[in-house]
Amino acid sequence: MDELEIIRRKKMLELMKRTGMIEVKPKKKVVIEVITSPGCPYCPRALGMAKELEKKYEGVVARELSVSTPEGRRKAVEHNLLGTPTILIDNNVEFVGVPDFAEFEKRVGEKLG
Repeated sequence: MDELEIIRRKKMLELMKRTGMIEVKPKKKVVIEVITSPGCPYCPRALGMAKELEKKYEGVVARELSVSTPEGRRKAVEHNLLGTPTILIDNNVEFVGVPDFAEFEKRVGEKLG
């Protein structure tokens, strides 16, 4: 297959998706929330890991929620959190403290499917 044929096929596929001839399944989205507190020496490291996974995998969204904000306090109370950093993946507590990066990446991969 030559380069021109590859381009034609890609364009045809895009057109079929746009017109609804082909159903496109939405990509899985995984939300990582890192609950932090001001002055925590470990929180920046945990947040950095989450941001790294966000860059590495399409569909991963990483965000920081500080317990010094109303939203962060609400999350902490909702999940009965006692320490920071706490990492929630899809609103489930997965880690308290800074996790091993390989284990963190593995859990995110499992959620992505």
